[in-house]
Amino acid sequence: MKHILLNRAFKYRKRKDINPPKDYVYNSILGAWFNITSKLPLIFADDFKAQGTKKLDVETGEDNKGQ
Repeated sequence: MKHILLNRAFKYRKRKDINPPKDYVYNSILGAWFNITSKLPLIFADDFKAQGTKKLDVETGEDNKGQ
């Protein structure tokens, strides 16, 4: 008999294809994507959509439930 978490946990599918941003190259030393022509980081692009959670949660490290 497996542990209840192993039986009930949601299993996520592994992504098969992750496409890099167009016109950007990853700099592994700096750990960021940079534009090939302007050399600016991806986060400064006008059309950059930051990663976030489904519910747009803000992680504060505090438990504010019930307040």
